[in-house]
Amino acid sequence: MAMVIKRIILENFRQFVGRQEIVFESAEFPEKNVVVVYGQNGRGKTGLFRAVVFCLYGERKLSQDGDVPENEIRLANLTMLRDHPGTPVRTSVEMTFSHNGYTYDLLRSIRVMREGDKEYEQLDEIRLRVLEPDGNTRVVDVRDVPATVAKVLDPRVKDYFLFDGEKIERLTRSGLEQRREIRNGVRNLLGVDALETAIEASDCAVKSFNKALSSDPRTTENMARLLNELGGAEIESEAVSRRVDELADEERLSRDEMSRIDEKLNKYEEIRHLLNKRIDNEQQIKALTQKASISMSSMSELVCRTAACIVRPTLEAVFNYIDERKRKGDIPAEIRRDLILRILEEGHCICGNRITECTPEYYNIKRWLERSDDSSLQDAALDLWRYLSAALDRMENDRAEAQKRIIEHSEVVSEAQRLVDENAQLQSQIGGSDRQDISELDSMRSRIRAKQVQIEAEARNCSSRLVELEGRIARLKARIEEERRTANLNTVFSGRYGLAVAVRDALKEVHESYTGEIKAIIGEKATEVFRALIDAEGRTALKRIVVDDDYSLEVLDRWDRSFLANVSAGQRQIMSIAFISALASCASGASTINMPLFMDTPFGRLSSAHRNNLIRHVPTIASQWILLATDTEFTRAEATELMRTGQWGTFYQLVATPEGNTVIEGQRVEDALAYLR
Repeated sequence: MAMVIKRIILENFRQFVGRQEIVFESAEFPEKNVVVVYGQNGRGKTGLFRAVVFCLYGERKLSQDGDVPENEIRLANLTMLRDHPGTPVRTSVEMTFSHNGYTYDLLRSIRVMREGDKEYEQLDEIRLRVLEPDGNTRVVDVRDVPATVAKVLDPRVKDYFLFDGEKIERLTRSGLEQRREIRNGVRNLLGVDALETAIEASDCAVKSFNKALSSDPRTTENMARLLNELGGAEIESEAVSRRVDELADEERLSRDEMSRIDEKLNKYEEIRHLLNKRIDNEQQIKALTQKASISMSSMSELVCRTAACIVRPTLEAVFNYIDERKRKGDIPAEIRRDLILRILEEGHCICGNRITECTPEYYNIKRWLERSDDSSLQDAALDLWRYLSAALDRMENDRAEAQKRIIEHSEVVSEAQRLVDENAQLQSQIGGSDRQDISELDSMRSRIRAKQVQIEAEARNCSSRLVELEGRIARLKARIEEERRTANLNTVFSGRYGLAVAVRDALKEVHESYTGEIKAIIGEKATEVFRALIDAEGRTALKRIVVDDDYSLEVLDRWDRSFLANVSAGQRQIMSIAFISALASCASGASTINMPLFMDTPFGRLSSAHRNNLIRHVPTIASQWILLATDTEFTRAEATELMRTGQWGTFYQLVATPEGNTVIEGQRVEDALAYLR
């Protein structure tokens, strides 16, 4: 049976002062699996999920917190700390949930005290009681709490039962950060830590035996050189791979900084329309750049075929010559040969003159006959004529296709350049503002943007270099193995080195096969969800989602061509939601998501059709859907659609107090429309 959260009690946790409770499972209609928690930004919607993670695992940091140090994330209510200086404040989360017929009651609490500007915190209590199917209750030893909770919900997949707007947004961006997010998700899902540790250990052994074998006096000079080259290539490959990860971090940090600057600039009404236009242009430029890269790759496929067009004039001249001879009857010459033989046999020319032997006319006709005897040459000419006819047709098709792709590429590049020029004008208008603070912020933004361009360029170079190194490493391995056989190196070090390489490569092969299989499964599941959520137009144009070998997320059109650069912002968001749903489903090990699914502001840029599809579909694939929504996302239209599903069980509103805290107020689902816009 699936995991279902029944209730949560918060005590002085974050914005929630005092003891407050949310009942997730409707007592009257327990089969209704949708809970809506409604409130403005900053009222504690994400704090509820943080409370769940803290209660289950003792962790206070979420993936969306990024690089924020854990000790900077406060859990205790600030009002209570301020009003009770020097006195410990108890902060706790108690959660009741069920799984496989067992009911768990878990409590985790800390005590926090403020003295001056400093806060002191200590663990207060951890308690887990389990109500078993036979009605007996047992108290779990504190040391066994993590293992007991992990059997219900593995901590490695906790990030995949929270959909937050930031995670969805990250997955819509094609590039290093997207690949890293997907790679981490698949890695956590698989739980391949032990396998990866074994690969690292075997790699260390390979390097050790490589060094020993290189210095062995019985090793040939060529073998030593190849081993050194291989070692160097593998070290460089590892360094480049690490640099790729570093660039992903740099890309994320620069993007976050850019977002903060844009947020500050957006406060100035007089330039807001310019900022929005610039940001929109930048997104279009990025999409067009990706499209240009794809079209350039497709044009490279035509290079070999269109190269023959260089000699097309010569081929046409040969074809026209043979064709002219063919139309005149010179080729084939069977009829002319019969005519010559008849003239010689009858001794009369077609003009009436008599032909006798030993005359000049006779010898001319004999030479004419000899020239007509070379049938093999005429057959070859006809074969060449047929080949050239087909080849010239193919050349014309290739030329037309190449011209079409060149024009399309040129149009994409021209449009991208137009947007770049337009952004330059916008830049001068924004940066030329009379307000000093605007000019300074925009100068900072320009520097960050320049850095992002450098990061993207270096990332592309690193990716290309990795491909080159992989090819070089494969060739060196083959040459080393050949050298071992040729030189008959059967030393101890040689045997150990060969065994270590075989073990490492086998482990890598298992790892690659295993992750490849999972990526395929995730792609199939994501496609299933995607096609359920996308609108009718999208279902016609888009065929399936795939997770590529490099962990990039791709969507293919009905002809199995890459279409990611052309999808809309709403389609990208649907694609991200589908992928995260697939991860959560695979983590559950079932066709549905057998764990609570939190969605924090998931609607974003979705159209009404996409929103309605999401509202109708999610209750059917998740054991429990807890929707954390703002007043701008969850309106009467969405509430009406959710009511039609018959799965909406409970409704809570987060209300601000004058002190800046939040009060949880339960509302009747049937009265929801009165509270919404």
